[in-house]
Amino acid sequence: MNDARLGPRAQVWTLIALVVVLAVSLSIMAPHTFPTILNMQSMMGQIAPLGMLAICIGITFLIGGIDLSVVAVANTAAITAALVGEALLPSMGSTLATVLASIAALVVGAAAGAINGFLIATLRVHPIPITLGTMSVYLGISTGLTKGATVYGSGNAGIIATTTVALMPMSFVIFLLLLAGFTLVTLKTRFGFHMYTIGESNKVARFARIPVDRTILVVYASSGVLASIAGLLMFASTNAANVSFASSYLMQAILIAVIAGMDPYGGAGRLWMIAIGAIAMQELQTGINMVLGSWSGSAFASNFVWGVLLIAVLGFSTWLSHRKRYAREEEAEKALDTDTSAPAPA
Repeated sequence: MNDARLGPRAQVWTLIALVVVLAVSLSIMAPHTFPTILNMQSMMGQIAPLGMLAICIGITFLIGGIDLSVVAVANTAAITAALVGEALLPSMGSTLATVLASIAALVVGAAAGAINGFLIATLRVHPIPITLGTMSVYLGISTGLTKGATVYGSGNAGIIATTTVALMPMSFVIFLLLLAGFTLVTLKTRFGFHMYTIGESNKVARFARIPVDRTILVVYASSGVLASIAGLLMFASTNAANVSFASSYLMQAILIAVIAGMDPYGGAGRLWMIAIGAIAMQELQTGINMVLGSWSGSAFASNFVWGVLLIAVLGFSTWLSHRKRYAREEEAEKALDTDTSAPAPA
């Protein structure tokens, strides 16, 4: 994979430097609470579902799309797991009921994502109106299933939230493994090459006989599965599911993907940097909580900060993307001028 598609290396080091600066600053602000194993584990547990949603945004960014329905899919999957688990518990026992409920949630996520991909590939409409529409559909289904009420778990799903591996919460390990897997797919496989090519130019990809529609369908189905896993992780940590849970996660997931260098216009970015972006976002959230404390308006202030950051980062990303494309066009023109000015062979 060439550097033009991966983005400038300076972006990687800038993001790593941001994480280090935030960590040092927060450690100075709260030396007895921030740099502790307990706090690190808490932060990793919060990063996992949000990072999972950021992967959804990242892989759809790569093909020049976006999935605005990820939070709705996550909540629908979590509600499905809660309802199926509750229905199966009396006859199948806690463990089997939890496993089948989780499978049902994954199937719901895959189906929801596949519907998004099918509509986008078939209608060839921009993903924003499609996924906005399906988001409303999935929210309506979830509300109908629960009558708007919170549903609670009754199986063993919470074991994920309480299990640690090498001092890391199981949920965070799952996030890292999935991120590593999708990174390998995007960088080392033919399918990943297809994703970058489609994101760079859908028309060129079709002329090159790349299976554009099938790739779009698979990417959005994968996004749905990842969103359902995020929903299961949230369900495991709270033992509850509701249509309005994690309402601010969509904006934060988009912000993480953009901060991580994923080009919203498609065809560029390092997917693994989402891990660093998610850590930076969680550190920012922790810093905001420290500064605002128990102020009643802290939630509104957080949303304000995320909104301002998203606008600023998107603006910078757009400027950078246009600059890179302009540089590539200039290089192509220079190469063309060189070819045309070269003397013809005798």
